[in-house]
Amino acid sequence: MTDRLPDAFFLPVRGGSLFCLYHAAQGPVTRGRVLHLHPFAEELNTCRRISAQFARALAAAGYAVLQFDMHGCGDSQGDFGEATWQTWLHNAHDALSELNRRAGEHHDNMKQLPLWLWGVRSGALLAADMLRETETPFQMLWWQPVVSGQQVLQQWLRLDAAKEWLNKGKERHETAPTLSEQLKRGQNVHVGGYSITPALAKELNDVQLTPARPHQTAPNKLVCMELAASGASPSPGISKQMQLWETRGWQTLARSVTCPAFWQQFSDADASDLIEASLAALA
Repeated sequence: MTDRLPDAFFLPVRGGSLFCLYHAAQGPVTRGRVLHLHPFAEELNTCRRISAQFARALAAAGYAVLQFDMHGCGDSQGDFGEATWQTWLHNAHDALSELNRRAGEHHDNMKQLPLWLWGVRSGALLAADMLRETETPFQMLWWQPVVSGQQVLQQWLRLDAAKEWLNKGKERHETAPTLSEQLKRGQNVHVGGYSITPALAKELNDVQLTPARPHQTAPNKLVCMELAASGASPSPGISKQMQLWETRGWQTLARSVTCPAFWQQFSDADASDLIEASLAALA
């Protein structure tokens, strides 16, 4: 089957507009709806190629897929330094409404189609937060999730520490406050071309991959794909998360797949194993 080009458009929302790509479901049978929730800051760009590959594969398999850039990210309006976690959460709900509208134009039984939240890295945190604000029955697919917003922030701030280490032979001010100290003082910090506000940092520190009780009228599935060496089992951290979600009634599946860490840098990494395993798990 020949890939159809996705429909690119800007979705008007509060505070601007969001750049979106809608991949219409192909084939005679529509299997479900998928909303993509991208990762934090520059990881959006490093993951974009493989995310696009999977979105096209989903559409070819019969899923209606919506990808979107959150406020201040990618090609959407706004500045990253203005963004808040709550703004991104509102963006996700607005994008979901648009996905439902477009899928409903072609499928009378749209509400009966499974709805998947596909969260990449910190996108899994956003997916978990969406569950607490709606009665809509969701299924979830996580790619290499982070377990807390604090972990996201710490990993990002380490980029500046790594730069300092690389420049340790150059003259620098030993008494200069760290980025964490600057945030505590109410100052914005700049890492890798992105401005992080104290407000966003505080929100991130409060976000956890906390289990939410599933919708009671439908089976809710949680699929977690962890990138690892060939033959590896899911890590203890992921296994613990799956156990926590199972105690809240979720049907969980954790898989380790062989794939490079494509979110760390731009590359032409082969993610075929990840894409095939994800498609199989959804089906």
